Amino acid sequence: MMSALTSAKTRLARAALAALATAALLPGGASAQNDGNVSLSSGVDFANKYYFRGIVQETSGFIAQPYLEASIDFGAASFTAGTWNSLHSAAPDGLDPKIWYESDFYAGLGFGGDIWEAGITYTAYMSPNQQFGTVKEVAFNVGFSDPIGLSPSITLAVELGDAGAAGEDSGSYFEVGVEPAIPLADDAPVSLSIPVTLGLGSGYYDPDGVNGAFGFFNVGLSLGIPLSGVPAEYGSWELAGGVSALVFGDALKTINGTTSSVEPIITFGLSIGY
Repeated sequence: MMSALTSAKTRLARAALAALATAALLPGGASAQNDGNVSLSSGVDFANKYYFRGIVQETSGFIAQPYLEASIDFGAASFTAGTWNSLHSAAPDGLDPKIWYESDFYAGLGFGGDIWEAGITYTAYMSPNQQFGTVKEVAFNVGFSDPIGLSPSITLAVELGDAGAAGEDSGSYFEVGVEPAIPLADDAPVSLSIPVTLGLGSGYYDPDGVNGAFGFFNVGLSLGIPLSGVPAEYGSWELAGGVSALVFGDALKTINGTTSSVEPIITFGLSIGY
């Protein structure tokens, strides 16, 4: 599943899973540098641990998460499709392919105005080495460019069919996030932001005997470093990294089989946009 720790705008975890159909909210984040209506982006992120909306996926070994996407801009709307993957060196023996834990396909439409953007995205979360069954969902997202720079966003994801990310039953996930930028000098070689996310569920985080309305709270520090030495004809390259603290509710502690309420996450990666 998409990592709970790659913010759509900062590439820190998909803890801010935004509408993947809107270019500014897509994982990866390197902005296209061409003048046409078609843009491409790709990259890879690395994390010490992988959680999807607070649900544990992998906590040991080497974790690499490559992705590739393409967007077409129609003026008032855009269409985006892509794939996101998670490769785990600590995968159990006997799996084929062993390290390929996850491969997601997503596609959707994005719309935008002067200070807002919205999208609807279909995602199929799949496991090539069969460690979980396919989960399908439709997500709706709205994000705003506010005067004080909080960049608030709201996401509602509705699972389709019977399979759910946290168990056998499907449910709905609701997320509220902000990502204020830390003011720096205009010529600063880096960008800093503070992604904050609250994840809630309805029938989504519901282990036996536990109210699963509250899923997790996440707060972090994101760093972006554009690689200005790369010629423009080769696109926009950016290094990114960050640290965050993932705070679990009682439902997620039960689901994850842990008594710990807080999990530190470290991420870094490279993105390319054209």
